[in-house]
Amino acid sequence: MAARQGDPVAVDSYRELARWAGAGLADLASLFDPSAFIVGGGLSDEGELVLDPIRKSYKRWLVGGNWRPVADVIAAQLGNKAGMVGAADLAREPDPIM
Repeated sequence: MAARQGDPVAVDSYRELARWAGAGLADLASLFDPSAFIVGGGLSDEGELVLDPIRKSYKRWLVGGNWRPVADVIAAQLGNKAGMVGAADLAREPDPIM
């Protein structure tokens, strides 16, 4: 992983991604006040390398952050395999909704 090895372009790319992801989560929090955001897919495989900057950006952009509860931002347990597991589970259904 280039970002883990300190590649400046990769690190900057992760920073930009985290900035936008955190801002998006802050917008969602303003609408729904969730207790947690679960980050899945390939992004969750990067762990704290990307989750920590997302959390910081989220807190920065959260409107009313001084009085609004701050939701946890955590990685999905299935990570990048979630789509595959979901598809397999859906295939087991006798009458899938599709």
